[in-house]
Amino acid sequence: MAKCCICKKGIERDDAPVLTMGGVGNARLLCDGCAELLDVATEGREYAEIKEAIENLTSTITSNDPDGLTFSTVSSLLIDASKRAKAIKEGSYDFSLDETEGEDYDEIPEELLESEEDIEKDKADEEKNKKFDKVYNYVLIGFCIGFAIFVIWKILDLFVL
Repeated sequence: MAKCCICKKGIERDDAPVLTMGGVGNARLLCDGCAELLDVATEGREYAEIKEAIENLTSTITSNDPDGLTFSTVSSLLIDASKRAKAIKEGSYDFSLDETEGEDYDEIPEELLESEEDIEKDKADEEKNKKFDKVYNYVLIGFCIGFAIFVIWKILDLFVL
C-alpha cells in the first residue's frame, strides 16, 4: 500500500494526487487530507483558512521527517502560499492570477497533434519493422534448426558411431 509522502498515512486510492516525481520516476503521493490542505494553502481565498492550512502542513511535515525532495517541494509551496496569504490579508492580492483563462487540459494543442506526414512515416516504419521481423525470424529458425541438427549429430556420434 502506498503512503502519503507528508503524513505517512496509508493511501487506499489508485488515483492519489501526486506531489512530485523523484529522480527515478517514483511518485510522491498525497493522501486526501494533505492534498486538501495543500489546495487550501495554495488556492484558498480566506486568510484564516490559508494560515491554518500552512500551520497544519508545517507541523505535519516537521513531525514526520519526509525525504529531501518532498521537504523542498512542500517548503517551496508553503513559502509561496504564505506570500500569497500576506497579500490577501493586506488586500493587494489579485485573484485573477489564480484563474486559468481558456485553458482546457482535456484537448491536445494543435501544435502537438499528429500530422499526416507523421502518420505516413509511422506506417512506413511499421512496414519496415515487419519486414525486419520476418527476416529475423527466418534467421532465428534456421539457427535453431542448425543447432538442433548439431546436437543430434553430436549425440549420435557419441553413442552410435
